[in-house]
Amino acid sequence: MAEAPAEASALPLTVKKKKSLSIEEKIDIINAVESGKKKAEIAAEYGIKKNSLSSIMKNKDKVLEAFESLRFDPKRKRLRTAFYTDLEEALMRWYRIAQCLNVPVNGPMLRLKANDFAQKLGHNDFKCSNGWLDRFKSRYGLVFRAQPVEATGTAVDPSTVWCQNVLPYYLNDYHPKNIFNIKETALLYRMLPTNTFAFKGETCSIGKLCKDRITLVVGTNMDGSEKLPLLVVGKNQTPRCFKGVKSLPVCYEASRMAWMTSAIFEQWMQKLDETFQAQQRRVVIFVDSCPAHPEVKNLKSIELAFFPSCISSKFVAMRQGVIKSLKIKYRHCLIKRFLSSVEGSREFTFSLLDAVDTLHLCWRAVTPETIIKSYEAAGFKSPGTENDTAATESDPGLDLATPALGAEVEFLEGLSIEGYAAVDDDLETFEVAPGDDEGTGESTPDEAGDYTSDEEEDGGSLETEVPLPSKSEAVTALVTLKHFLRGQDMNEELHNSLADLENFLNSLSPE
Repeated sequence: MAEAPAEASALPLTVKKKKSLSIEEKIDIINAVESGKKKAEIAAEYGIKKNSLSSIMKNKDKVLEAFESLRFDPKRKRLRTAFYTDLEEALMRWYRIAQCLNVPVNGPMLRLKANDFAQKLGHNDFKCSNGWLDRFKSRYGLVFRAQPVEATGTAVDPSTVWCQNVLPYYLNDYHPKNIFNIKETALLYRMLPTNTFAFKGETCSIGKLCKDRITLVVGTNMDGSEKLPLLVVGKNQTPRCFKGVKSLPVCYEASRMAWMTSAIFEQWMQKLDETFQAQQRRVVIFVDSCPAHPEVKNLKSIELAFFPSCISSKFVAMRQGVIKSLKIKYRHCLIKRFLSSVEGSREFTFSLLDAVDTLHLCWRAVTPETIIKSYEAAGFKSPGTENDTAATESDPGLDLATPALGAEVEFLEGLSIEGYAAVDDDLETFEVAPGDDEGTGESTPDEAGDYTSDEEEDGGSLETEVPLPSKSEAVTALVTLKHFLRGQDMNEELHNSLADLENFLNSLSPE
């Protein structure tokens, strides 16, 4: 066999290894280029070719996003993501929150939590192995060490820790339009000012007050551009006043105590998730930690962020002005309805259907400015912005005295519209002690398929069934409305709404 030439065998085989830079080094290179330093000097300093430097600048946005989002260890050299990205993001966020709250985490705990997240996210084929955990730790630069013992015995305020160390992760990961907060509040929907002090502080578990209450769930996004449809929880699945009604302007559910329940919450979240999926959005919704708010499985577009039970309610944005504004507007409408009845010598009636319509009207009137200021007051500020937490709208002019005097009605001396609106703020909205028969939030249907209601026990005097008008009566009413509005300064949106309403009436089948 012929031998290979000696010269060929003597040639050294040298393959120059491509240099890999960490995310941190790439950030330094980007800063150097943008500061005006010559690219040739930068390339020589880091030992890379000019085309490699050009590639880094071409992918500048990805590098900056990886660095600023803290999803990658700055020492990592690749931005390759894992197959289960949603699982890893959820697990990493849980780990960082545990760190902020000084909760020690080890490998077995991470494995259990990873399997738990996989089940909730619908990854039934996932099982956290030691190999997967090692790769996960390597991707994010996690090293488990013994927790240092605090030298000082001073306690750390959980609210401060959460606001400074946990909340920013969500604000970095989500655009303000995709950050939501929801909150329940009780509403005594028929209560007039004359009854205010008599009812304040009652538990709403028995008697007249119980049948006059609902639980209202409000929610908006952070930039004030979107309000979720109101969720109203009443005591009766089919109140008399709902007879013949096929659609409502709010989401309506029922439970035995008119409280939020885990079943209602889960069903509502699934509906919202379908809406956000159709919009191809990924959102985070901040909610209280309570038995009525379970972790809902298989949500594809919603991440539920639970406020720790130990933190102050001042971080709940809806409590910083949104709920107050809604209730002030609602109670002002209720007073006007009552005074109108007095002036017309008519019996005052106000059904649950009237309350639903009024709530929808008032909810639409809550301004984006009120919402934005409420989020700011709760500490929700976009990174890098300095916003003044000015007071929320106070609804000046919604006083009680003037219209009451005109109708010769006396209200309680010194009662303000704010005090009147806030009278039911402290009432319970969900079960506090699971298993307590009297206080359970779970609803038990009766034989007819409805929930037992005090409205039926007293003969339903305040929930009288009102017959629906005919199509011809509705058309006549619309004609009258159009004649009236022609004398007003209407905008294009209102003209379009009237046209849509008329087209809808014309589309209905003849009677």
